[in-house]
Amino acid sequence: MKMVAPTPGTFAFRMPEIPEIPSMEWNGSMLPGGQPRMGIDAEDLSGQLGAFFGAPDGEGILVRDVNSGSPAEKAGVKAGDVIISLNGERIRSAGELREKLAAKREDKDRTVKLGVLRNKSEVSLTVELPAPAAHTKRLVSRRTSI
Repeated sequence: MKMVAPTPGTFAFRMPEIPEIPSMEWNGSMLPGGQPRMGIDAEDLSGQLGAFFGAPDGEGILVRDVNSGSPAEKAGVKAGDVIISLNGERIRSAGELREKLAAKREDKDRTVKLGVLRNKSEVSLTVELPAPAAHTKRLVSRRTSI
């Protein structure tokens, strides 16, 4: 710790040592704790915007971006797709999708079927999720990545 010498009319304080920040290298396919990651940036749809895309009840997940080389890209997911189901179960939010992907973490069958709307027509895509890694670190941000 560094000690700052006081001068008249001021006070002294100690500056704590800042620990070294671990490397943020990341393979693009796993979340912390080994959760499968499809490799998309997405946002929840609701109301008029959801209806515009043709989502049932105006709810779904709009794919904003697909990461290069990701499981989603390999399966044919495109920016502008709206995810509405996973393995035949209705998906209404990114949180629901994350929960269902986390449940697949220990499954031997790493394949999931996505129901997506593309140009208001339903398309079925098969995504092969990555196997769990022993330990992966990721920088946490407000951006929704799945």
